Amino acid sequence: MKKLDLFIVLFAAFILFLSTFYSVNPFNAHHEKIAFIIPHADDETIGASGIILMLLNSGYKLHFDLMTSGNGIGSNTLKVHNYYNCEHQPNESERGIKGRIREDSFKQVMKIINVTDYKLHGIDDGALNTDQVFSVMENLYLKEGYKIFYTTTGDRNPDHHACHEAMKRMHEKHPNLKYRQFPIYYYFYDHGKTKPTQSLFNNFIDVGVDVYAGTIKEMFQVYYNIHTILPTFYPRSNGVISFSPERIYYDKI
Repeated sequence: MKKLDLFIVLFAAFILFLSTFYSVNPFNAHHEKIAFIIPHADDETIGASGIILMLLNSGYKLHFDLMTSGNGIGSNTLKVHNYYNCEHQPNESERGIKGRIREDSFKQVMKIINVTDYKLHGIDDGALNTDQVFSVMENLYLKEGYKIFYTTTGDRNPDHHACHEAMKRMHEKHPNLKYRQFPIYYYFYDHGKTKPTQSLFNNFIDVGVDVYAGTIKEMFQVYYNIHTILPTFYPRSNGVISFSPERIYYDKI
């Protein structure tokens, strides 16, 4: 065999080896498990819909813990619309009906992104505390092996703040894990330019998620339909902001 022919054969064999080696998705190679701790139904969509889709598209298996039912009733809370005809008991309270509708909307979004691994804790809106969130997160790590956690940054909402403080406590006790937080209200203030008031860490990155714009709009539309996301607050839902990066705060690996 001529040297040139031998070189071509060896080169082709090398390329075949590389293609076989790298055919395994590098994101799957380490089998790390990712858990999203969500204070209210719609927080995952407002703060991290594109990031969630990016992770799913990369082969990660995601788990979601929805901590509250979002059943708050009062002058500062939104009145939801039962757009998806969620069933409820005839004599059920207004608070109970609202919680069912919001939890059902979360299930609708999970269907859109083809996620079945989630848990609804049903804690009253505004009553979530740091101990409850910390217990959920630590159990996910110690009993189920989750090593990457996402939740909301701290802000004036008490349920968001509880998740933020629980993440800080986890970081102090288990610094070997990976922690990520995403803001909720920054879309409202300045379309992504304003930092949250209590970010867990100082470093951050804006993640480009334009490629997922179509599915992001579907997710937003679920909450837009039941009136928990208003276009004046989070305009991505009605097309005013069709393409936008998402901001994520993270610990140094």
